[in-house]
Amino acid sequence: MSPSTPGSGSGPEPRERNLLPELSLRTWLLGSHLLVLLLPLLALIGTGALAMDLRRQTRIDLEHQADVLTVLVAQMLANPGGEQRPLQPRFDPLLIAIRDRTLASVRIVDANAQVLASSSGDQLDEHDMSHDAVVNTALSGQTGIATRDRDRPRHGEPLSSPSRRARVRLFIAKPIYSAQPGREHEIIGAVLLSRTPREELQALYHMSPRLVLGLLAALLLTIVLAVFAGRLATRSLESLADAARRITHGSGSEGAKLMRSAGSHVDEVRALATATAAMAEQLQSRVEYINEFAGNVAHEFRTPIATLRGTAELIRDDEDMATEQRRRFLDNALEELERLERLVDGLLALARAEQPHGGARCSLSELLASVPGRWPEVSVTGAEQAGSVEGSAAQLASVLDNLIDNAYAHVGDEVRVQANALAARDGRTGFEIIDDGPGISVANQAQIFDRFFTTNREHGGTGLGLALVRRIVETHGGTIELESAPGRTCMRVWLPLADD
Repeated sequence: MSPSTPGSGSGPEPRERNLLPELSLRTWLLGSHLLVLLLPLLALIGTGALAMDLRRQTRIDLEHQADVLTVLVAQMLANPGGEQRPLQPRFDPLLIAIRDRTLASVRIVDANAQVLASSSGDQLDEHDMSHDAVVNTALSGQTGIATRDRDRPRHGEPLSSPSRRARVRLFIAKPIYSAQPGREHEIIGAVLLSRTPREELQALYHMSPRLVLGLLAALLLTIVLAVFAGRLATRSLESLADAARRITHGSGSEGAKLMRSAGSHVDEVRALATATAAMAEQLQSRVEYINEFAGNVAHEFRTPIATLRGTAELIRDDEDMATEQRRRFLDNALEELERLERLVDGLLALARAEQPHGGARCSLSELLASVPGRWPEVSVTGAEQAGSVEGSAAQLASVLDNLIDNAYAHVGDEVRVQANALAARDGRTGFEIIDDGPGISVANQAQIFDRFFTTNREHGGTGLGLALVRRIVETHGGTIELESAPGRTCMRVWLPLADD
């Protein structure tokens, strides 16, 4: 045996590879809810929004400290008489205390950018700040701001450490204006502060006592909502799946159960249940139709088959049968064969009537106007009023032909076709086939459209013509009406008007 090749048609087609795991709807809902819960936190960290906000808070704190220090330093530099006095060493302890409390490094420079005091005390690394752009901006009368990279400490501090862990350091410098009367606009120095902002994880750690409680409450609420949504969605889906399994195993009475599932609070599930219920009812209707149809066919075929079998057996068993008698038997057999052929043709036409017409557009006016070409003796009136419908022109033409042929088979002299005068009634159009025959009895009117019902069997009637007519009309979304009395019989067909 040679191995099968792709496209050879042997064996089932391989399933398309799915990269996602196959999980229940409740699991997907729980996972999606948890992801939505974490998204704000991930967005804060991933987009850098939290880091920017921490830097902004640090910058605002430094500006406020700088504002206070500029006023304090200016007042301390001015003597009671209003004269400026040299800077005193007592500033160093003050700046060191500020550093210990706020973790901000502070330097005070004079008008020449020379460091006069620092929170580092005597351990100054430089005394000349004239090269620093932030200090120069402050000495020019504006607020200097800069963000500069810094190296992480070699030994990483724990999250609980007061030491900041960010990779940048913020610098703020503000001018010091003279407090001496009449010289308020004179810049006598500047205050330079710098501090490292908190790192995102460090900030989250410091907020953890309240954050954990909030996250636990949100997590509990998320799980409850996910379970509730899963129950709400899957309850009706499970009912649908159970009903579908029952239908698969041959139970045709699940339409009511499916319609109960249509009461779901989820729009999509309700729409699915409604559509599935309609499909189940249609399947049940088709099954009943097929069963009835099969019974009718078996009944109609049994008589000619029995006749043919009997004829064949007589001819086979009686070798001395007279020629005239043999001919009569053969003629009867041929008649039955012709009847079988008509039945098969009618059944094929009835089967084609079940096929959807595909929404093609058909001009009913043109179809009615073409009737005299096939039936010269039939008069047609009002064809121009009929308009257009959606459907198969060939099938609708067979409706006309079958109705006209049925009328001639049962009446005398006159058959006429007219478009319905109320062409736009309820968005419908149609036509009437009217004859002047003896009419149809009330008993026969109730079953005239049934399959295989005919009062003209001796003349070759199969009882499929009017059944075919009704099926085609119903497939096109229309209806057929019958009015009959002695001297006038009217077959009225209504069809939906096509949208303009």
